[in-house]
Amino acid sequence: MNPNPMPKVERRAFLRWIGAAGVAAQAGVLLPPGWSPAVRAAARIGPCDPARERPADAPPPRRDGVVRLSSNENPYGPCAAARRAVAEGLDRANRYPIQEREDLVAALAAKHELDGGRILPGCGSTEILRAAVAAFAAGGTLVTADPTYEDPFDYSRPFDVKVVRVPLDDGGAHDLEAMEVAAVRAARLVYVCNPNNPTGTLVDGKALEGFVRRVSRRAIVVVDEAYHDYVEDEKYRSMVPLVAEGLPVLVSRTFSKIHGLAGLRLGYALCGSQDLADRVHAHLTFAGASVAAVQAGLASLADLEFQAFCRKENTKARRFLSDALAKRGYRVFPSQTNFVMFRLGTDVSDLIKPLRARGIRIGRPFPPMTDHCRVSLGTMEDLERFLEEFDRWRRAEAA
Repeated sequence: MNPNPMPKVERRAFLRWIGAAGVAAQAGVLLPPGWSPAVRAAARIGPCDPARERPADAPPPRRDGVVRLSSNENPYGPCAAARRAVAEGLDRANRYPIQEREDLVAALAAKHELDGGRILPGCGSTEILRAAVAAFAAGGTLVTADPTYEDPFDYSRPFDVKVVRVPLDDGGAHDLEAMEVAAVRAARLVYVCNPNNPTGTLVDGKALEGFVRRVSRRAIVVVDEAYHDYVEDEKYRSMVPLVAEGLPVLVSRTFSKIHGLAGLRLGYALCGSQDLADRVHAHLTFAGASVAAVQAGLASLADLEFQAFCRKENTKARRFLSDALAKRGYRVFPSQTNFVMFRLGTDVSDLIKPLRARGIRIGRPFPPMTDHCRVSLGTMEDLERFLEEFDRWRRAEAA
């Protein structure tokens, strides 16, 4: 059983909490009285002061000269509030993050309007995915798209799991019809990454909802929404409402992307029932998310201004790179994430090595689409540097 059940927290409490982030003087008054000093401290931190800190819209300094466009990281995060929350939380590093975890669950319960007992923090969403595979797929069958985020089938190896990989459709998106056929036959767990990594493509929201409703009658469905915050397409739908309905669905979210906390490792699961949560919880490490990670996550949740800035800059960068590649004659998948994938026409390893030698790192090969290239979105300066070196490589190949 989950040893840390949390009561349902009203949505208006969460709205008061995030509103307090920009009004330091009122933060302590507006927060619910039962919440701990850790939550109050995170909400009090507020926006960055450019007079004494790096401005919130400036990327962290590049110390080694390497342009990292390989791991779908946020070039602007963490926000100033999160950085200060980590520093100010160091005096609690001698304690296990039990209270901090409860604070985070309370904030997330209010945000998503769920019972806190059905929310599980983890050491990144990768720990959540590993626990889900162990809880639901061991000795059975996992159905997943191909290619998609590799962790679920990588984690399945020690658990005697049969993995059924369903190729993406011609547009680089999940083939839901084929996945449903595979799921009906034998699946114990079905994994959907939406938007998909590495293609960046969306599944139509209405179609996905119908798929999840039907398939969840036979199997547990895990929907990975790591890139949820970057989506602009109106056809997109989060599957969190199906979790709220109580379907056998787990939605995973992460603080690694728009919150810029990939290095601190923080994610969470939203579970469709208490039983589902208890089964996943049995495979999670005790207090897996550190004090620093949770404090940073709380502060970043409250900094809506920073999230909006990152979303705006990401959209601008995505359009710039997609247009630049299309003008060069490449087929570019319609991304709704913080990366872009295009058909290179040759093995991507032929490009990875020379770019790496010139200080630029791009995405790894994604079998079977090894003739495609995934480029994470950095700053505009990063992308211009990539295009300059990419054009240099193209000229050398054509010579």
